[in-house]
Parts: sequence; C-alpha cells; structure tokens
Amino acid sequence: MTSTLIRHTAHRQRGVAALAVTLLLFFAMCLVAAYANRGLLFEQRAAANQYRAAQAFEAAEAGIEWAIAQLNQPQRIDAQCLPSADATDTSFRERFVQSQPDSGRLEPVSWMSGTTSIALQPACVRATEGWSCSCPVNGLPSLDAVEPGDGLPHPAFAVQFSAEAQSGLIHITSTGCSSADGPCRPGAAGRPDASARLQVVLGLLPGLRVVPTAALTVKGSVDVGAAALGVHNPDAASGGITVRAGGSLIGSALRLTTAPGGAAGASASTQDATLASLDDDRLFATHFGVDPASWNSHAAVQAIDCRSECAVRVATAIDGVAANRMVSIPSDARLTGPVTLGSPAQPVVLVVDGTLTLSGDVTLYGLVYATDIRWDDSSSPQAQVRGALISASSYRGNGAPDLHYDAAVLRALQLHTGSYARVPGSWRDF
Repeated sequence: MTSTLIRHTAHRQRGVAALAVTLLLFFAMCLVAAYANRGLLFEQRAAANQYRAAQAFEAAEAGIEWAIAQLNQPQRIDAQCLPSADATDTSFRERFVQSQPDSGRLEPVSWMSGTTSIALQPACVRATEGWSCSCPVNGLPSLDAVEPGDGLPHPAFAVQFSAEAQSGLIHITSTGCSSADGPCRPGAAGRPDASARLQVVLGLLPGLRVVPTAALTVKGSVDVGAAALGVHNPDAASGGITVRAGGSLIGSALRLTTAPGGAAGASASTQDATLASLDDDRLFATHFGVDPASWNSHAAVQAIDCRSECAVRVATAIDGVAANRMVSIPSDARLTGPVTLGSPAQPVVLVVDGTLTLSGDVTLYGLVYATDIRWDDSSSPQAQVRGALISASSYRGNGAPDLHYDAAVLRALQLHTGSYARVPGSWRDF
C-alpha cells in the first residue's frame, strides 16, 4: 500500500514539473512573438513615416514646377488659378511678381496685414477630384476643405516668392505637406504628419534681350519712293538714330526727327557694312539672344497661321492674354487696318518668318521683327508703330506711317516678356 502511494505521488510530481516547463516555454515564445511584433510595428511606422515624408517632398517639388509653369503662362487667371476670360483678372506673373521699372529687379507682390507687409502666396491641395488651388489677389490663400476619411492621400503645397539682389532673378520657396495643414495652409492651425521645404532661384530669359538703337533697323535698303514715311527717335540715350540700314535710304519725302539738339538729316545711318554682313540667324540673335527656333520655344509664344489676312486673329490672340505678349507667324502675313495691337502698358513682340505686309491704319505698340516689311496705303496718324521695327532684308511701300522709337515700350518688353527657368546650382532642400 505504501509503495503504491509513493508511485502515485512521484507521477503527480513529474506532471507538475512538465507543466512548469511548458509554461516557461510558452512564456518564452510569447516574449519572442512580442519582440517580433514590436519590430514589425516599428517597420510599419517607419514605412508610413517615409511614405508621408516622400509625399511632402514630392508635393514641394510639384509646387516649384507648378509655379514655373504658371509664371510662363500669359493667360489671365481667377482666384482658383484657373484660366479666366474676365478682362479685370491678371496673369499669375502679374499677380505674384513685380519688376522695378528702372533696375529690372524682381520682387514679390505683397498685401498689408495691419501694418505688416506680407508676400502673396498661392497654394494647392490634392482633393478627391484633383488639385484645387488658390491664387489670392489680397490676403491668405483659401483652400477647399478635404475629407480625411476617404482613404486617399491629400498632399498640399504653398509657394512663396522673395527678391534676389541681382536683377532678372526671383527666389521661390515651396513647402510641401502630407496634408493641407500648418505651413501648407498659411494662417491656419494644425500640423501635417510630414513637411518638406525646397528652394530654387529662377532667372528670366527675356523675349527681347537687346533693345535696338534705331526706330527702323533694316539689313538691306529702305525704299519708299515719294511716300512721306515718318521715322522719329527723340531718345538721346539711344543716340537719336532714326534709320539704321545696311544698304541705302531712298525717299524724297522722308520725315525724320531726332533727339533735341541733333540734326535730322544726320540721324540716319546707312551703308552699315557690319549690319549688312550679318546672316539672318545672327541678326535675330543680336536682338533676342537666341536663334529663332529657341525663341519660339518660349512657353508664352503664340504661333498663328496667317496664310490669309489675319489682323483680327493676331489682335484676338494678343487681347486674349494679360501680359507677356509674344506672337510668332511662321509664314508671310498681311495685317490690314484699322487695328490696334498691344498698348503702352502691355506691348507685344511680333516675329514674322516671311514678308509682313501692313496696309492702312495699323497701330502697334512693341517690336516687329520680320524677314521683309512692306507698308502700303496709309497716311493718317493711326498708322504708326511705337517701339521699333526690324527687317532682315528690306523696308518698302507707298504708305506714310509714323515709326516712333519708344524706349519705355522696348524696356518693358525687355523686363516683362520671356520665360523663367531654374538657375543651375540654386536648388536646395531642408
């Protein structure tokens, strides 16, 4: 009896030991599982943070690219940064960047918050239907509210402009966020899960690089016969040159006026061997800084097919944009008045790869460059150019327009037309 009891007791003791070992192993397995799960959670959080950081960085880069594209578009925009047909609206460039008239230094447009001057900022957020933007004319940007529970990413960016010391340069800071909070919604509370800030300097590639010195520049000869062509240059800084020609100046009734104190008869420079020796591309590059193909690649250039009379089409194209008015005609063109192209405040660059024939009362503010120019059937004061004309071959015709050298108009073209591009080596991230 005693022996049987001892055996049962020993068996129970062995069962308790096995249970203790099992519990210990189970506890160890739980620790291993918990540690593995802790590593998995850490990796998931790290991946989520990296995803949001990448979202913010790409949003900031998108902000820079978007701002450059908007700066190079001449169309008018509304408060949502969308194309507008309202003549009171301005282009993106006019709304956010201004140029000093004398120095050409670029500065951001500001608004007053009490007594504090704050640079205007555009901003955008990725909504369910696509990007939604705000381009205010005064005050802070106003972004649409985004529902956070739709399971979609909603990155955002805000862009700020600042001045550079050198003329023709503007500084852009783009802040990207994983959501439209904090710095990507200026003036609002809250913080995004991730944000990134990028900076780049943009330089203006002008639509007109070098202002001509004469009201009429002709590589070949000027021949107007008995027409009373008027050419006027009262600008002493340019030398008061009325006509600069590589060949002769033929006209029995020319009306030339020059700067005060100068002799009208001596204001025409003819038989210019240097001018006559330039090939067409070189003559073009002398004034525009690039060859014709590169100039036509400016984002703001509007190419127009003018195989027939096209004064209305050119006027419509010019009036349809707020600023940065650059028109290219890749063929012969005929403009018949009455028509007015451009204005003193918004002049135009018109480049014609062919013969430009003007007829009647055509008024143009800006610069005309053509392979050949002819002006017929004009005698009223409305037949005029205020700016300058350049012909790669000759100027002729029986018309009597007035060609006025306008330094202010040409300077405006030099400072306000063209495209912005990144300055190499200026990109920075933080």
